[in-house]
Amino acid sequence: MKKKGWINFFQIIICMFIFLQPNAAFCAVPAEQFPPAKFTLPAPDSAPAQKYLGLKAAEPFKVSDIKAKLVVIEFMSAFCPHCLANAPIMNNIYKAIQGDSRLSDVKVIAIAIGNEKGAVEAYQKKFKTSFPILLDEDMAISASMEGVPTPTTMIVSTEDAKVLYSHTGVIQDPDGFVKQLKTLHKKK
Repeated sequence: MKKKGWINFFQIIICMFIFLQPNAAFCAVPAEQFPPAKFTLPAPDSAPAQKYLGLKAAEPFKVSDIKAKLVVIEFMSAFCPHCLANAPIMNNIYKAIQGDSRLSDVKVIAIAIGNEKGAVEAYQKKFKTSFPILLDEDMAISASMEGVPTPTTMIVSTEDAKVLYSHTGVIQDPDGFVKQLKTLHKKK
């Protein structure tokens, strides 16, 4: 291989290495840059998910229908390497919320952008996620949020569907995220 060929080869390898790093930093998107989360979500796929969200029927719903003060929404994909790295972190955030009686009116959901049911079921099985993961197969929800990147985790008010906080990329400081959630919860 000529010198130029080797240089191109190593440039590609370096770019792939940087892209596939689970701890790669992403550009933070201020919460106010996102429109309100007024999209319609698909019906939960199980009675326990419906009960957890406080929904009266297994039918499509809006964030404002969730019986909670705040909702943590993770936009993810079952194939995104950063989402895979973020999965155990989201599980720990969910457990922290569930374990804090002061946050009993906070719910967690994930929205799987562009994924089919089988891929999401495999993801749930692999990472043992307990919170509902809802499908956005046609990416209409993502489009309504102006093409939100994955993973992006938002804290949303159910009162007005306003995005109060957002974090794009792997959450490096889960305790800091939960602290931010508690601060926003006190204000609501």
